[in-house]
Amino acid sequence: MTKVKPDMKKIVVCSDCTREQARLTGKLAGTYDDVTGCGFSRLTELVSQAQSAVLVKSSVLVISWARADAELRHMVSQAGCLGWPLVVMIRQLEPQDIQRLPGPNGYVLLPGDSATALSVWVERAWQVRQAQCQLKKELVTLSRRLEERRLIEQAKGLLMKLHGLDESEAYKLLRNAAMQQSLSLGQIAKNLMISLNR
Repeated sequence: MTKVKPDMKKIVVCSDCTREQARLTGKLAGTYDDVTGCGFSRLTELVSQAQSAVLVKSSVLVISWARADAELRHMVSQAGCLGWPLVVMIRQLEPQDIQRLPGPNGYVLLPGDSATALSVWVERAWQVRQAQCQLKKELVTLSRRLEERRLIEQAKGLLMKLHGLDESEAYKLLRNAAMQQSLSLGQIAKNLMISLNR
């Protein structure tokens, strides 16, 4: 098996069992050059060291835990805040464990005895997190566009009311102002609303 470029991913393996941590670290070291093992208390220290943008964006967290307890929920939340791809292996996985973990499901969850190569799940976690990040970006863009649309509609309404214009005339006025000032239609509407509401 070929190793992944060392600058591609830093793998952090965290487990509540030292033997399991060593086993998983060994398995992943066959594929990845930068694999670090730790327990729960050391993970916080590693996370603070990884706050540089490069490490945060290239790190993957693999957690092997006996049950879905408070510590595991904390680590899942922390990985979500950092935007780290995350593989969660629960050795005693019960159906209700899925509901105990934080959502949305931005991580890969599997039983601790999964026969599939762990590197496959690491790559899948990477894909899941990238897809989630893309969805968040799209949501931010859509929210911004909806806000701009709302401002444009309000600005048109004000222009119609103040100047006795119809809707198409008010829109043309906004559009012409945007072209003349080299600003977006949303920015013109926002500026208009600010100046009229003073």
